Amino acid sequence: MPYRRLPNTDRARIRALNMAIESCVQGGVYTNTLKHNTYSVAKTMLEKFSRSVDAYNRCVSEQSSKRSNAKYEAAYKKARMYVMHFLQVFSMAVMRDEIPRAKRAYYGLPVEDDSLPTIIPESAVLEWSQKISEGERRRQGEGGVPIYNPTMGRVTVACDIFKEMYNRQHRLQQATAEALASVAALRPECDRIIFDVWQEIEEKFATLTGDEKIKRCSEYGIIYYTRRDRNKGSQIPASDNE
Repeated sequence: MPYRRLPNTDRARIRALNMAIESCVQGGVYTNTLKHNTYSVAKTMLEKFSRSVDAYNRCVSEQSSKRSNAKYEAAYKKARMYVMHFLQVFSMAVMRDEIPRAKRAYYGLPVEDDSLPTIIPESAVLEWSQKISEGERRRQGEGGVPIYNPTMGRVTVACDIFKEMYNRQHRLQQATAEALASVAALRPECDRIIFDVWQEIEEKFATLTGDEKIKRCSEYGIIYYTRRDRNKGSQIPASDNE
């Protein structure tokens, strides 16, 4: 026998509420299929839930924009390149004894060897740009000759551009998480309202039987399923909340 099941996606929830609400007004006249309070509650939930889902979808779309991601990736690669090149030039100057080895400590580098960090994560680029900026400022403050090709100024510009995009990306991620949490918080109440709406619709057409009842209830957004027992091939009912 046919059974109904609550929607399990946000799009389906919105569609179920929308169909029920729109079907309650035919030719500009309210059909009284739903109680006025139920109708009002369902309409309010539809508006609230739709806004939350739209806000979440906008966040996801903006965060996953190919154009934005391409710019972000380019800014990351450029900033990383400048940081690595600066460290390489500085390290070679130390190996040529043009800069005292002890000055490596100013940049967060080991003094006892010539190793350089592997800078891959985005956070590492920002971390090392800060270290070399502070190290270069300190060394020059002691009378040291500035590093050229690249200069600290060019490194800073590239890293500042990336930092702005990096922070924006994190703000988008946070906004997306908050929007998703907002949608998730509304789902239980939305499901409860859909359940109540469907209950009233079925009660309205309780005098009808069989296909006629299913047809009329379906016009108000109720979706029915038919499930067969795998072993015997017979139809069995299921609960509303399955």
